[in-house]
Amino acid sequence: MLFPVYAQAKESAKKTTALSNYKQTGTGILLYTADNDDSFPLAFGTDGATGQARWNFWHRVPAGWQANGIHNVEPRRSEDAQMWAASTIPYLKSLEIASQTGVSKYRLATDYTLATTATASVGMSMNGMLHGWGVTAVNQPSKLPLLWAGMFKQNMDGFAITSPQLWCTAAGPCRFNPSGSPVAGGPTDYGYVWWGFANGFTTWVYGRGMHFVATDTSAKFRNINAPEWSTAKVMTNDHAWSAFEDGRGGAGVPYWMTDCVQPGGTKNGTIFYPGFFRPDSEFNYTEVQCDIGNG
Repeated sequence: MLFPVYAQAKESAKKTTALSNYKQTGTGILLYTADNDDSFPLAFGTDGATGQARWNFWHRVPAGWQANGIHNVEPRRSEDAQMWAASTIPYLKSLEIASQTGVSKYRLATDYTLATTATASVGMSMNGMLHGWGVTAVNQPSKLPLLWAGMFKQNMDGFAITSPQLWCTAAGPCRFNPSGSPVAGGPTDYGYVWWGFANGFTTWVYGRGMHFVATDTSAKFRNINAPEWSTAKVMTNDHAWSAFEDGRGGAGVPYWMTDCVQPGGTKNGTIFYPGFFRPDSEFNYTEVQCDIGNG
């Protein structure tokens, strides 16, 4: 009879430690901003040859750990080093602090025997809408996520990717744009959510929820519950999703991350960004402002 109680206590301890890690990571990032013109770190690097943001790339953390003749040499090494999980290491002072406590480690299909230094364990994602964004340009600092469990229920060994991302499919500066494309000359699209996990794809990292840390470094565990996709509704004022799978994907598997137009706007069919992650969010969205994925 003691085994369930012991298991619950162990899970609670992991959850508490993870929350502390989130708080420390958020604090480290804010220290970074103080040395970088009060701007958040870059959520992804830039391809120096093309001028296009590497918005949908795995970045090695730390940069250059793998001696494969491509990623450990310039300019790619420096390009990977631009990404938040690598650029903030001097402020975090740990390669494990951005991991999810007690959660399994996942390795990509690459040669880890070529490692020349220790790899980081990354379970968090930075809010990609904050890519180079000004700290003082956030409407609700105590609510807007800075970090969240964007790797879901797994830690990535030596790699990090940002989600949600800015969809910067053309060359040029890549920044959140409340009413237009995040890159000049780019398509009229928006933020992009990265779902590419075969393992550990659930919002239920601890119990029935996951951790978030806001841009003011306040850390919080959120229970994640949403209806099945056929009855989706706006949940964006409380968490990112408007719908879960209808049982086909397993417990806590999200179906739709709610996309919303800028505060006060109405759907125009073109410019949406993930509402819960928009720097201009007032967290009072209605359905006329959001695409909730139920057709």
